[in-house]
Amino acid sequence: MSVMDQIRKLDEQKAALLETAKKEAMEIANKGLAALSELGFHYKLTPHDGTPAPTGTRRTGIRVEVLGFIKAKPGIGRAEILEKMNAKGDKSAEQSVSNALSALKKDGLIGGVDGGGYKAK
Repeated sequence: MSVMDQIRKLDEQKAALLETAKKEAMEIANKGLAALSELGFHYKLTPHDGTPAPTGTRRTGIRVEVLGFIKAKPGIGRAEILEKMNAKGDKSAEQSVSNALSALKKDGLIGGVDGGGYKAK
């Protein structure tokens, strides 16, 4: 067997080992996510391509996300929405949620309910 054949074989072994390790790590991560979900914390894993996240850019889709929480649970309050979006304590994220709620009310997509909270119209 030539040196190049040995290198190719080692590359194949490395790829197989990495794939097995990835599967094992994903199983552990998914079990952790399931445990967090049972506690009321909702996270998701997303692939990362290695590029840094942009800073200071506008986060889009918050209105859609907030409206989804309101449709799923009519009467939900701002505090619970903040918790579900992991925004509690993050002043910028809290303001974004408040802005989304105001915009959704202004657009007539949500309204208030007796005792506080929001419902979709």
